[in-house]
Amino acid sequence: MAAKKKKPSKNDGLAKNRNKTIATDSKSLYPMLGQSEASIEDVGLRDYTEESLRLYGSYVVEDRAVADFRDGAKPVHRALLWSLHGLGLTPDKGYKKSARTVGDTIGKYHPHGDGAAYGAMVTIANTMPPAVDGQGNWGTPINMAAAQRYTEAKMSKFAHLFMLDSKYLQVVPMVPNFSGDDVIPLYLPALMPYILFNGSVPAPAYGVRAGNPSFSFQSVAKIVIAMLKGKEITAKALSKNLVVHHPYGCENITDDDDYLEMMKTGKGSIVYAPLMNADFKGRKINVRSFVPAGLASKGTIDKTLAKLSNLTGVKKVFSQQGKKSKGSGPYGALFVVEVARNVGEDQFMDLVEAVEKQVTNTVSYRLGITIRKSDEANKFKYLSYVTFFEQWIKYRIQLEVKLIKALIVKAERDLYVNQVYLFAVENMDKILKALPKVLTNKDPDATFAKMMNIPAEDASIILNRKVRQLAKMEADALKKTIKDLKAEIKTLNTELKAPGERAARDTTERVKKYLKKPDANKSGLTFE
Repeated sequence: MAAKKKKPSKNDGLAKNRNKTIATDSKSLYPMLGQSEASIEDVGLRDYTEESLRLYGSYVVEDRAVADFRDGAKPVHRALLWSLHGLGLTPDKGYKKSARTVGDTIGKYHPHGDGAAYGAMVTIANTMPPAVDGQGNWGTPINMAAAQRYTEAKMSKFAHLFMLDSKYLQVVPMVPNFSGDDVIPLYLPALMPYILFNGSVPAPAYGVRAGNPSFSFQSVAKIVIAMLKGKEITAKALSKNLVVHHPYGCENITDDDDYLEMMKTGKGSIVYAPLMNADFKGRKINVRSFVPAGLASKGTIDKTLAKLSNLTGVKKVFSQQGKKSKGSGPYGALFVVEVARNVGEDQFMDLVEAVEKQVTNTVSYRLGITIRKSDEANKFKYLSYVTFFEQWIKYRIQLEVKLIKALIVKAERDLYVNQVYLFAVENMDKILKALPKVLTNKDPDATFAKMMNIPAEDASIILNRKVRQLAKMEADALKKTIKDLKAEIKTLNTELKAPGERAARDTTERVKKYLKKPDANKSGLTFE
C-alpha cells in the first residue's frame, strides 16, 4: 500500500527561507580584529565543556584544594599562618581578634571571601595538634564556631616549633603575593608532615578525590625520626606503628590486612567505632564520641538516634551533650540509650553490639598531594604512604642541607669580620696615625687600604666600625670568638656530610619540648 503524500504546510516555506538564510548569510556581526582564520577551531559544546571543567578542576585541585606535601597546607592555610607570623602573634604574645588575621590574609595573600578564610582558620585551630591557638568559641564537630569578630587567635606552639621556625624560614623560596607588593613562602619550612595531622575526607571534585585520616603526633614523630636516622620504612612497619587518631576520639577498628593495603597503595577505608560504655544495672548504653558520617552533624545525629530508638528493648534515646555532662567524651559528646527494665543481661549485651554496629562507620580515603612550584604549574599526585614518607624525608633532609650551608656562609662571614677586627685592635696605633689623612681624602677606603696594605673590603669594615668601639675590643675576646667560629664551621661541615642525623637530633629535641608543654586541647583528647 503506497504511503500517503504529505500535504505541504504553510510553515514549510518559512523553514526553507530560514535554512536558506542560515546557509547563505555568513557575514559575522563581530569581525575578527588582527586574527587569522587559521586560528579558528571548531569545537563541539560537549568537548568544550569537558575540557573547561577539566582545566578548572585541575586548577582547583593543584592550586587550592589539596595540600602541598611538604608543609601539608592548602594556600589559604599557608596564608593564614604567614599572616600570624607577620603580625607577630607568636605563642608567647597575646591574642588578637581572628578578624585581624583574616583581614591580613585576604588583603595581602589570599584574595577570597572572608567567610571561607575564617572557616579554614577554624579547621586548623581544631586539628591535633592545632596550627592556630584559638581563644573563645571555636566550635565542635556539630556546632559552628563564633563569628570571627568574637574569637581571638595566635600561632600555636606546634606551628611556632614545627612550621614557622625563623632559621628555616630564611632558606625556603619566597614568591610574590597576588599584587606583587609583598612575598609569601612557596611552602612553609615544615619540620613535621602536617598533612598527616590535618586529615580530611575526600570531597567530591572534578576528576579527583583526595584525603587522608588524621594520625597521632607521637606515632608520626617516631617514624620521621627513625627515617631521618637512615632507617628504611616498609608498608608493614607503617601499618604497625602509624596510629590513626581521629579528632572525634573514635577508635580505629580496621582489619589489619586492609590497613596494610592502605599503607601500600594510599587508598583504602578506615572503620571508626565510637567510645562507648555500658551499665547493665543502670540499664544504660553511653556513646561518648562523635562518629564521622553517623554522629557528625545535627541531621545525621537525628537519623542515627531514630534508628537506635527502634531497636527492640530500647526505652529511650537522647543526646546529653556538654562538657559538664557526667561521662561525656571529647567535645562533651554523650548520646544515651536507655534500656527497658525487663531486658535480661544477655539481651542487654546483644543491644550493646547492635548499638555499636549502628554507630560504627567506614570512611574511604585516597592520599593525594600537590607539589607547588614557583616557575611552572603545580603538580598533583596520588601516593602510597610509604612513598609519601620517603619523599617527605627527602624534602626534610634537603631543607636541613640548605640551613647548614646558610649557617656556614654566615659563620665564615663572621669569622672574616672578626679577623679584620683583630687586625685593627693589634694595629690600633698605626690606624690612629693614618685616620687624619684618610678621613680628609675623597676616597677614604682606597687610601686607608693602601696605607695599611690591606684589601679594600677590610678597610671598609674597619672604617665602618666606630673608633671608640674598636678601642674597647680586646684581642683575647676576639681570639676566643675566632676560635669558636672556626670550631662551629668545622662542626657544620661535618654535619653537612650527615644532614639526616642532624635533622633527627633537632626533631627529637623539638618533640620532647613540645610534649612537655603542648598546646591546650579543647576537645579533651590526649596527645598520643
